[in-house]
Amino acid sequence: MNDERTRILLIEDDPEDARLIQEMLDEAGNSWDLEVADRLSTGLERLADGGADLVLLDLGLPDSQGLETLTRVQAQAPETAAVVMADLDDEALAIEGVREGAQDYLVKGQVDGTLLARTIRRAVERRSVEGTDKRAEETPWGSRGDFRDLIDNASDLI
Repeated sequence: MNDERTRILLIEDDPEDARLIQEMLDEAGNSWDLEVADRLSTGLERLADGGADLVLLDLGLPDSQGLETLTRVQAQAPETAAVVMADLDDEALAIEGVREGAQDYLVKGQVDGTLLARTIRRAVERRSVEGTDKRAEETPWGSRGDFRDLIDNASDLI
């Protein structure tokens, strides 16, 4: 993934949020190809064509609400990483999305370019690890992903 561009499908109905995400990705570097769909139905059509490494998914769309939105994306493109995005008052729903198979979540209004870029990279890495033998990622302390999360966030704890 170092030399490859990450293909991102943003399914977001608010043009201002989509513009903001595009600006944050531009600020974070030039290793992204972003495509925007303003409805789930349009996003599912684009996923059917194959072409996304990751979906940034708003859980409140005109044609789908809540975890059903994630379920439909996962059914259409099970090999594609998903990061759910929630409003401040819907963070619990986003956390539930991770329990249901999303690789991560973001809360709108609490995201900057650095966090967005790191979340995307880690979500794509997690999805690729999930596609490998699960036994290989287990350690006596849990999964390597859990251990990596601990290390990555150690500076925050200190």
